[in-house]
Formats: sequence, C-alpha cells, structure tokens
Amino acid sequence: MSKEEDGEIKELSISGQYIYGYFRKDGTLYKVYQPKTKDTKFIKVRDYIQGMDQLTMDKDYLVICSSLKDLMTFVKLNFRNAEAIAPDSENTLIPEHVIEACKRKYKNICTLFDNDEAGIRSMNKYKERYQIPSVVLEMEKDLSDSIEKHGITKVRETLMPLLSNILNPKQLVQ
Repeated sequence: MSKEEDGEIKELSISGQYIYGYFRKDGTLYKVYQPKTKDTKFIKVRDYIQGMDQLTMDKDYLVICSSLKDLMTFVKLNFRNAEAIAPDSENTLIPEHVIEACKRKYKNICTLFDNDEAGIRSMNKYKERYQIPSVVLEMEKDLSDSIEKHGITKVRETLMPLLSNILNPKQLVQ
C-alpha cells in the first residue's frame, strides 16, 4: 500500500488477520483498521472528514462529533434538522476552509466530543479558533457509551436541552 505523508509517497506493507478498509463513496481508501494489532490499530491513508460524503446540506444544524462511532450514534438519535461529521480523530482540527463553508451553509454548528480531558481540550480549540460552541454530555465518556449504558431514549432526552442551548430547539425536535 502507498500513502501520502508530508508531501511524500510512502510504501507500507500490511499483513495479518482482520484488516478492514474505510472507503469514501468514490471507492478511495482513507483509513485501515486492524482490531487485533495494538500499535497500528488505525493507519491513516489520507485526510478525510468522516460523514462529509453523507451530508445532504438541507438541514439547519451541524454537529461535529469526536469519532465515526459517535457520528453514527448521533445519526441514530434521529434529530430531524441536524447532520453530523467527525474529524479523523478528536485531536485533529477540521481545516478552516471546511469550517467556513459549513458556517455559510448551516444556521449553527456545535461540537460534541468525549467527556474527558482530551475531548474538552479539543472542544476548547474549536471554540477558540472557529468560535464554535460545544455541548458536553456528562453521562458517560462519550455518546455511544452513554447510549449503551442508559439507552437511546434517556440520552436523547438528556441531549436535547443541551443542544437547545446552542441550536434552535423548535427546529431540532423530532
């Protein structure tokens, strides 16, 4: 496999059991997942904002989640007027030109990252750099863990008022 890193093409050899690829709609590989490998569980092949290909751009609100797992979890909450994306990792800032394009399209944007030190730090970076407010769900470490422990209905009921403080509550309801 080859990947671009710092403007150079690097060749990688990957072998082992349970190797999965994450692909864009156009078939382009952007990440490799090896669940049984500790040191190289994820290999980033190229920059990609998860969920961008799935945006319809016909909703009023955008939620930036911390991971693909939490993005998919947010979608399952079925807020009718909000879409979601996620950077490669919580520690990766979405590029400014993408944020500015989203700000022109959506009425409001917020972050919903993990409820831990790294997540809070990342939400603060988005607030400082892009003036994007954050929602902190204090139930469990992250959104998917909250649903696993408390159920989708309880998480939705808890998250709704938190989002409503930032996003228009009349537009966000079921």
